[in-house]
Amino acid sequence: MPHQTDQAGGHAAELSDQDLRVRALATIATERGRVEPAVLDSFIDVYVARIVPHHDAAPAGDLVDPAANEAALGARAMTAIPRDADGPLFRARWEALAFVLAMMLEQRGVFTWTEWALAFGTEIRRVTAGGNGAAAPYYEAWLSALERITVGKGIADQATLTRYQHAWDQAAARTPHGSAIELRPDDFA
Repeated sequence: MPHQTDQAGGHAAELSDQDLRVRALATIATERGRVEPAVLDSFIDVYVARIVPHHDAAPAGDLVDPAANEAALGARAMTAIPRDADGPLFRARWEALAFVLAMMLEQRGVFTWTEWALAFGTEIRRVTAGGNGAAAPYYEAWLSALERITVGKGIADQATLTRYQHAWDQAAARTPHGSAIELRPDDFA
């Protein structure tokens, strides 16, 4: 994932924290041969067409069952992806990228759906136990689970994820609005 077109406002490209995090994951996964960049881009092109307002749609029903184990909780949450008759819905490009990246990593054998369900269930339980009673938005929990499983599988450690997030932030800061954001070696300095 060498570049992405800026969709933010302002003079320079501005990326959300979630966008920086998922771009870091995608870049690392492609550099380490875990996903094919062209395939990832083609899937994203398909799913970006599914970005529609869905008023902070959350998965249906209460996802936190105190008696459920993490794997059961994650499996239940996975089946509740916000969708319409045509497929999954996303509010932002980063959500589609996180969704596709998890699917591709599973297809490439990085983890199984059972492992993903466990990681996702653990993350759902963690964010809902935060004390404020409100769950994090669905794809925020998805992204956090993706980061945890990526670190757990040894694809990257937290320091590497942080380094790549910083590089994407640097690249965005020097990129004029509307231009493609491209990583360069000096973004890692």
